[in-house]
Amino acid sequence: MTTDPLSPASVLGTMVQALPTHQKDDTTSDLSSSLDAIAIFIHSCMVNLGFRLLGFNEEQKIEAECAKLAPRIPPQWNSSASSHSFVYAHAQSSMQFVIRIDRIGSKIEVRGLAIGDERIARFDITPKDYISNAALPVRITMTPEGNEDRSDLYAKLSNVFISEARISDLASLLKVSIIQRLLPSLQKEGYQEDPSAAATRHDPAPRRPQDPPHLPPPAQPNPYPAPDPLANPPPRPIPAGDFPPPDFEDEYEVNRPPRGPLNVPGGNFGGLGHNDLYPPGLGPDDPIRGSFVGPGGLRRPGGRGGFAGGGMHPTFDDPLFQGPRGEGDGSFDGQVPPGARWDPLGPGGQPRFGGGRPGGGRGNGGFGGGFGGFGGDII
Repeated sequence: MTTDPLSPASVLGTMVQALPTHQKDDTTSDLSSSLDAIAIFIHSCMVNLGFRLLGFNEEQKIEAECAKLAPRIPPQWNSSASSHSFVYAHAQSSMQFVIRIDRIGSKIEVRGLAIGDERIARFDITPKDYISNAALPVRITMTPEGNEDRSDLYAKLSNVFISEARISDLASLLKVSIIQRLLPSLQKEGYQEDPSAAATRHDPAPRRPQDPPHLPPPAQPNPYPAPDPLANPPPRPIPAGDFPPPDFEDEYEVNRPPRGPLNVPGGNFGGLGHNDLYPPGLGPDDPIRGSFVGPGGLRRPGGRGGFAGGGMHPTFDDPLFQGPRGEGDGSFDGQVPPGARWDPLGPGGQPRFGGGRPGGGRGNGGFGGGFGGFGGDII
């Protein structure tokens, strides 16, 4: 029966052979931390699947030394206390593969990269879920003559892991997350890919730069959006009925259009002051326009806005001082605003300005025709 190269027995057996030769006078341990145990475990899995060690840095390969010491690995493999890396090649691929194992806080992250593909495969674990720190550190037994005795090393390495089930789980996680993505369809006797993880061979859709790859989505308030204590309260609902109450949101009718007949020529009380926007002599109704633009002299009274024609000093024939234009035509009367009550001072029920007396025409009299004042009398 063919043995699975990632079975616990196969991996532990390769770990026994992979640990570097322990020198006679060396008093250090061979496995001193959970990071070392995870790293040598991953290396053993890669070797069992046919990967060949090239070194520990993609820029400085020591393939000849690794081949000479195989199945042992060079002693500098764990020179760093927080990070280990391995560079491999495989007969079924022209690419080289980099495996990096890093300690990040209480986690260990494993990353794999096929050089030339530039897609990183990764997974992370909590070491205490797989490694028993009570079994560390591990040292190879030495005989009195100073030789190695690895007969008990298999049991020591087995005790480093919590159980064989956890060994199988870690090997399966490495296969699905790293190996099947770096080298899919790998052919090895006894090795079978996990079909349920076939989708992991391809990278998912790229994340946006503002989406960190390892962080969960930001929490949403409940309810969403969060209530704003400074926001204005919602408008009061109008109760249903035949006679709903009036809306008092615009109590002073600021936004309501003006009521009544405000048909003022030119708007804004006959366009009073509009000619002040022009330089002297250049306005369309300027009284001294003729001295700048040609003959014609002063404008005759009676034009729009009098002599100034809409300046800030209106003349007597300005619509502002004229009476109503026609009986009942609804034109605006600046003397009697809509809705105001007034008492006529002249005969015939005429308004105060013009008065209806001789010389007090409504459209061209201006204060009762000349300087008649109110009702034609000089005040």
